[in-house]
Amino acid sequence: MDMVTFYRTSGVFIILVALGFTISQTGITKLFNYPQILRSPVDVILSKYYKGGAKLKFFWTCFALSSLMLIPMSAIFYKVLNRNDTPYLIIGAAFGMVSGVFYVLGLMRWTFLADNLSSKYINEVDNTNMKETIEIIFQSFHVYCGNSIGETMGFLCMGIWISISGISMIGSKILPSFIGLGFIVCGIGIFLGPLEWVGVKFANKVNKLSMKILMLLLVYMGIKLIIC
Repeated sequence: MDMVTFYRTSGVFIILVALGFTISQTGITKLFNYPQILRSPVDVILSKYYKGGAKLKFFWTCFALSSLMLIPMSAIFYKVLNRNDTPYLIIGAAFGMVSGVFYVLGLMRWTFLADNLSSKYINEVDNTNMKETIEIIFQSFHVYCGNSIGETMGFLCMGIWISISGISMIGSKILPSFIGLGFIVCGIGIFLGPLEWVGVKFANKVNKLSMKILMLLLVYMGIKLIIC
């Protein structure tokens, strides 16, 4: 494959991943009041998930698969942006690939675990002990897979990857420097997300805004690669 074809194929792929993230998150937000509901009691979360049905499960699966695509996207970024003066880029690519793994580990609990537990929770109307057990199981996975792996390790690794990629974009002949600056800012905003767990409440809003802006920058980057 020649470089022009690689750039164009990569551009289409990047755009599709950005759209996958945006569409799946929009669907989850509409059906599940995400991400605000994640701070609700377990009974509210499981009941809301159960009401979402197959459509909500579909959007969560798409969200997880979009996150998995961060692994090949990291490799694409490395191929497109690598130059003699960017030896540090391999570090960014490594963090990007790891972030994809962390996100998938965190998100797939919704596709399988939450689906199974919510069904049992709703059907065990009169079994208080069973419902309490289900709540403990869900909360344990919610804290470990969600807060610890997805929303901490995932955010930290992705923030580092995006920031390092942005630094390398500033000297790129393919992309304008302002895109690199945008990536750096978004990377820092994503990196700050876990500060919510130590009491910095606005960190979550900064993180979500950075993610939304990043999706727009990815679409722009994809278009630039297609028309280069």
